[in-house]
Amino acid sequence: MRILAKFFSLISYKLYCKIGQVRANYYKLILGGVGEDFIINGRPLIFQPEKIFIGNHVTINNGVTIASRGKVTIGDYVVMSRGSQITAGELDTSCWANDGFKRTEHIEKPVFLGEGTWLCVNSIVLPGVSISGKGVIVAAGAVVTHDISEDYVIVAGVPAKIVKKLK
Repeated sequence: MRILAKFFSLISYKLYCKIGQVRANYYKLILGGVGEDFIINGRPLIFQPEKIFIGNHVTINNGVTIASRGKVTIGDYVVMSRGSQITAGELDTSCWANDGFKRTEHIEKPVFLGEGTWLCVNSIVLPGVSISGKGVIVAAGAVVTHDISEDYVIVAGVPAKIVKKLK
């Protein structure tokens, strides 16, 4: 019985990997640009894929959302964990009160994730943010509202702040 269970476990894992490769090949066709060794696990939710540019050795996991109203650039060796989100646009609220919130327009704000960034489970990167530091870890549930330029740090909280330097 154990041998049979291991066999089916191995088969299902290999099938899961194969489906991920098929999804990655599909996204390579519709994204703005994709580097080498691009992996998709599960089903991400991607809006306006032509505005997304992905570097080498990037992994996007199940439940990731990328809402790319503005340009989204994802550097090399980036991992996006389950449920992490990037949004590159927002509503213009400058006339919200004057017009009785009847007229809304979107503003495009680019997002950049630098080399070695890891977006942990359910973390969020808001419009206009640049994570230019190398090896930045965005902790689970963190909301990044401002640029992060330091290398090898962990940011956590709402809004995200540096809580630890790794080097």
